[in-house]
Amino acid sequence: MAVFVTAQALAMAVLVLTHDPVLFTVAAVLWQACQLAVLVQMLAAAALIDPTGRLVASLSGAGALGTGIGPLAVGAVLDAAGADVLGLVLALGTVIASLPLLRMTVAGTQASAERRLAPCS
Repeated sequence: MAVFVTAQALAMAVLVLTHDPVLFTVAAVLWQACQLAVLVQMLAAAALIDPTGRLVASLSGAGALGTGIGPLAVGAVLDAAGADVLGLVLALGTVIASLPLLRMTVAGTQASAERRLAPCS
C-alpha cells in the first residue's frame, strides 16, 4: 500500500505543477488508479481489523466528507499561496495521511495471520 500512496503523492504533485497536457493526463490516470488501489486495500484491512463493519462504514463516511470539503480547502490554498505551494501541500498531506493507513494495513495483516493460526472450533 505504501507504494501506491507514494505514487499517488507524486502524481498529485505533477498534476498541480505541470503545464504539459500529456504529462497531466498520465499523472491523472496514475493518481486515480492509485486512489482506487489504496481504497480497496484500506477497506479490506478495516474489515479484517473490525469484523462488525463499523470501521469500514466510518472510513467510507470519512472519504465522502473529504470529497465534499476537499475542493473548498484546495481552492483556499490555491487562492492564497498558488499552485506551487498547493502541489507541495498535497504531496506532503498525502504522505502524512498514509501513515495511519499503513499502520492499519499492518494491523490487518497481523489480524489475518492470527486468524489463520487460530484453531478451528
